[in-house]
Amino acid sequence: MGIRISMFLTAAILAAIAITFSLAASAHQVWLEREGDTARVYFGEPVENVRERSGALLDRIASPRLAGSDAAPLPLQRREDHVAITLPAGTGDVWVIEDGLQPFGRPGASDRTKAVMLAREGRSETRQVLELELVPVVAGGNEFTLMLRGEPVPRAEVTLVAPPRWERKLRTDLQGRVRFETPWAGRYVAEAIYLDNRSGGSGEASYARLRYVSTLSFTVAEGIAWEDR
Repeated sequence: MGIRISMFLTAAILAAIAITFSLAASAHQVWLEREGDTARVYFGEPVENVRERSGALLDRIASPRLAGSDAAPLPLQRREDHVAITLPAGTGDVWVIEDGLQPFGRPGASDRTKAVMLAREGRSETRQVLELELVPVVAGGNEFTLMLRGEPVPRAEVTLVAPPRWERKLRTDLQGRVRFETPWAGRYVAEAIYLDNRSGGSGEASYARLRYVSTLSFTVAEGIAWEDR
């Protein structure tokens, strides 16, 4: 009897750990940072400067791939706290998709959800590439339209994280547009989330809905100086 109880408790603890990891991953986002011809894929929480590590939650970002390019898949280099992608010379804005995450929730549950992580770096192009994306109204501007498969998304929440870890929650207007204030010099990361009640998969990989988490990352050259610590 004691062995059975011990095994039951062990299984319960392992299940609780798995659920905790799933919830943590579902609350995270993927975002891009760029330096020259290298794009870095991060997984975590920009506002808290949380960047998950290899050997832990970063390993869940196992198959990120470039979108919006006809080039062959590029090799990935896994670093301590990011995945590095060497970009072809002359690359403009960068788009990345990670849709290989396992669904979270109990197998067979009616609310089992599959997260799809989408990320864009740059605001020099006004085209939509990702299924859910903040698209610049004009190149280099601070006004964006949240687009879902070619259609604007009105009254949607968008969260903007500014260089000093300042966070502001905004909403798109009836045309799906939102405007960001960018007084600080440095990197800004915006996030939008959309729940899509489309089911798919099979067996343990089945899910009842998709959860798109899309980020836009860009830098501002001039503004209030801020030293990240």
